[in-house]
Amino acid sequence: MARAPLPSPPLRLTSDEAAALKRRMGAALWNRRIEREDKRELHFGGRLRWCPMKYAGPAARLAFRLAGLYGRAYREFLDIRVREEEFALPGLPPELDGLAILHLSDLHLDIDPALAGAIRAALSRVAGRYDAAAVTGDFNNFTVHSDTLALRLVASLRDVFTAPVYGVLGNHDSVRDVPALERGGVRILLNESVRVRRAGAASGPSLLLAGVDDPNIFATHDLRAALRARRPGEPCVLLAHAPSIHAEAAAAGVSLVLCGHVHGGQVCLPSGKTLAWRHWTFPRRVWRGRWTEGGTQGYTTTGVGACGAPLRLNCPPEIVLVRLRAAPQA
Repeated sequence: MARAPLPSPPLRLTSDEAAALKRRMGAALWNRRIEREDKRELHFGGRLRWCPMKYAGPAARLAFRLAGLYGRAYREFLDIRVREEEFALPGLPPELDGLAILHLSDLHLDIDPALAGAIRAALSRVAGRYDAAAVTGDFNNFTVHSDTLALRLVASLRDVFTAPVYGVLGNHDSVRDVPALERGGVRILLNESVRVRRAGAASGPSLLLAGVDDPNIFATHDLRAALRARRPGEPCVLLAHAPSIHAEAAAAGVSLVLCGHVHGGQVCLPSGKTLAWRHWTFPRRVWRGRWTEGGTQGYTTTGVGACGAPLRLNCPPEIVLVRLRAAPQA
């Protein structure tokens, strides 16, 4: 099995690209994002660039080989399931009943050369069944800046999507990735929103699809800005990389949150209980699957790829076909 390449140098933005992104995010959040990204990487004389993922991957591979679980965990890593979920949204126009959003998260595309093919095969099984696709961050595996391989692979998958693709950045992505991602066919929502209609409809009722920048590690989200175009009383779907947005989304009256980040634990007991030890800033009840916070519904996917090493155990990867249903207003 080929090893993933080391991270490439940071993408260089043109002055026009940087100025456009700064306007979209707002100067304060743009500056915070850039500053925090640059602090996550250590430079030594401009020659050595240290990245934790460079060492976490080989360590995890060795541990699984010694435990005799490597083959099983690698096969599960490539076994991407298609999961279907329905959510009733009060106030959703009857004309939008059945509107479907294909949700992917945590692609970490550069972690293994076989992953893009597995994603392509999974997407082919749901071709034509959704009105929009949403990717909630972590296109890259490496945690600092971008890996050009991941960005090329994102672009290579665009032809297999059968609807417009929207996305938000995760904590493994750089804001410097945005122009390349958008050239590759993924419209990134930097605390912004778009309107989604049924496939093929040029007019008529629409759903507000909003997206915030990473609310967890970088904390560069602005929910108020993302919901600025929301009409009084209308339902909306929010894309966020991590479920740490759950309470804020509920306070803002968001109808449905789609997120990822936790990978469902990635390595779990046979019961599905996660072995994750990290103390997240959000409760376990929002780590995986369906959850509610006040009047807000949410779904935290187990994700598509894997972090650190191409391994999963008792926690299969998934893409989720989210179908929205009209429900009476409470």
